[in-house]
Amino acid sequence: MTRNRSRITITLKEDLLKNIDSIVDGVEIKNRSHAIESLLSKNFKDQKIKKAVILAGGEGVVPKGKTKPVSRILSECKGKMFVEHIFDWLKKEGIKEVIISAGNLSLEVKDKIGNGSKFGLQVSYLSKDTGTASVLKYLVNIIDETFLMMNGDILSDVDLNEMFDFHKKFGGLCTIGMISVKEPSSFGTIKLKGNQVVDFIEKPQKGKEESYLINAGIYLMEPEIYKSASYKCLSLENNLFPALAKKGNLFGYYLQEKWFHLDKLVNK
Repeated sequence: MTRNRSRITITLKEDLLKNIDSIVDGVEIKNRSHAIESLLSKNFKDQKIKKAVILAGGEGVVPKGKTKPVSRILSECKGKMFVEHIFDWLKKEGIKEVIISAGNLSLEVKDKIGNGSKFGLQVSYLSKDTGTASVLKYLVNIIDETFLMMNGDILSDVDLNEMFDFHKKFGGLCTIGMISVKEPSSFGTIKLKGNQVVDFIEKPQKGKEESYLINAGIYLMEPEIYKSASYKCLSLENNLFPALAKKGNLFGYYLQEKWFHLDKLVNK
């Protein structure tokens, strides 16, 4: 018996074995046993990420006919609040506990979402928010395991269990979801060496970008990352990520799945 595993003997049809063997590539899926475990994990949703943090601070937006700003996650998108689309994805991935950091707009967000029960989730809030990295300081006594942090203005259908496996394989404090775009100047660009992020540049000058890989706003983090978030470290993009990259503690995971930014969706 290996750690948390038991040896079993099973009998399978030859054609089924051929299908199983066909996904063994020696890299992501190393052998037949690994292939069977991967398929079973997907079917039974062996949940590895249990908690998610949504970054929903900032100045917000002023809805039509209103005078006060609301958090962007409350923007209407395809018949419901944008955050509801995020919730749908999180629930599909098996996450049941969500922490929202909405800063000065927390009251409006709480009024719309409450404790999350009507959305099938347990939702709590962080009202203190002086920057995206500062949020980490308030999670010290709340999350003590690998967790998902994500920007509140993006939506994807990435398989979190697969991203988790990648994250654990390379052992960094943080793994950034990333995609490739034609015009990266409006995002944080990522320079890689293999799978390791060696440089992170927030919104590079147009025409001087060194990479077309951008930060997709989806992060897996270890609780040890809290030690890297000092009181002078206010921004993930401007402070924390560049520092982690220099220390070899930041890795990039390429998203094969769909990815959308709120601005593109609400304008359709």
